[in-house]
Amino acid sequence: MQAHFSHRNLVKTVLSLLIILVLVFPASVQADMDDSSLFMEAFTAFQEKDYLLSIQKLKNLEELYPDSPLRDVSLLMKARAQHNSGDNASAAHTVLLFNKDYGSSSLAASIEQELQSLAKRKEAGEKLLPNKQLHAAVLKVRNEKLAVERAIAMKAEQERLARERAERDRIAREKAEAERREHERLAAIKAARDGIRFAFDAGDKIAPIEANAAAQVPFQLFNQGKETEEFSVEPLLPAGVEGSVVLANENNQPIQKITLKPNKKSDLAILFKMPADRVDGSRIMVSAKVTSTRFPDISKTHKMSVTTAAPLLRAVSRLQQKNPVIGEKLDYKVILLNVGSKLAKEIDLRINLPKNLKLVDAGGNGCWVENEQLAACRIESLQNGQLTERSLKVVVKEGTDDKPLKGSVEVLQTVLQVKESFPGAAVTVKRP
Repeated sequence: MQAHFSHRNLVKTVLSLLIILVLVFPASVQADMDDSSLFMEAFTAFQEKDYLLSIQKLKNLEELYPDSPLRDVSLLMKARAQHNSGDNASAAHTVLLFNKDYGSSSLAASIEQELQSLAKRKEAGEKLLPNKQLHAAVLKVRNEKLAVERAIAMKAEQERLARERAERDRIAREKAEAERREHERLAAIKAARDGIRFAFDAGDKIAPIEANAAAQVPFQLFNQGKETEEFSVEPLLPAGVEGSVVLANENNQPIQKITLKPNKKSDLAILFKMPADRVDGSRIMVSAKVTSTRFPDISKTHKMSVTTAAPLLRAVSRLQQKNPVIGEKLDYKVILLNVGSKLAKEIDLRINLPKNLKLVDAGGNGCWVENEQLAACRIESLQNGQLTERSLKVVVKEGTDDKPLKGSVEVLQTVLQVKESFPGAAVTVKRP
């Protein structure tokens, strides 16, 4: 699966951030942002198909920041980079790590089936070999085999039909007039059934559809028979998703039946609304079921895979000084990253501080003080492939012990009604 970030926009964003970091922020702040920076560097390398560099950056991130909130998306990107590099064994190992720690998360739905299959094989003890041959060569060999198999099956079918026709002729000659007439009646029904031939064409590859947006998946229905036929059409959608089949280019008029002349086609589409809670890159299967109205047992189902495009937000919290003393005034920074394929809109943050810190000033920029432990922020939008930072002024409370405490950051995408929570910075007060 390819990532959905714009290469050009991502490069501009990363260069701009590096310049700002060097000229504006002190060394301690730059160090605090290392896990975010490493991830963005790995992401850029992946976008440029430099998979080995991406893998190395992600390994550095794991070694330096084993508890980073970015670990789930880092593991997923690392597995894809390893697989694209031909290292099937390492890709499977990484997927197993992801499944162990994040298997129940919504992000797990975006893992490709091939990666999951490799992971299962490795877990079963199979030694996975690297892929050293060109994928095109494998496809060529398989296509040649399929062509031979189709030719053999077609010949066998033709021979079977010829034998059936000969048998019917023999029976017709031997049976009485009443039996002959019954045979002719049944033969006419069979001919009518055999004459019902239709096919689908999905056309071009379906572009990803934005979460919470109206989706229209086009397809064509061909009547390949020699008679005018009436068909019933219906959509098959996942549980909780409602939709209809419509006539394309005719005001999306919903239909349940359609009549086609011989060798004619009709442009149709499945119309539905993509669920708001779908994770970026996850797929849903939509199908069109077409049935003959003359013979309801003659039907075909055309399946089409649709990919979701959505924002994917991650929050990273950092304290200016990791071991502050009582009474010390510090900056508490929260960095929000959009690693999805779409713009995030109307984002609400609720920044819960550790109990050994007291909020002094929310810093403006869309943020305000709810109470001494809680700041709230509204971010109007965040482009995919970009990050934004909010800085709070805090002070270390009197009477706190030296145990490490950690807050949290709640992120709500109000448009999609998607809510997630991320751990805040761990704070340990230094005793005199």
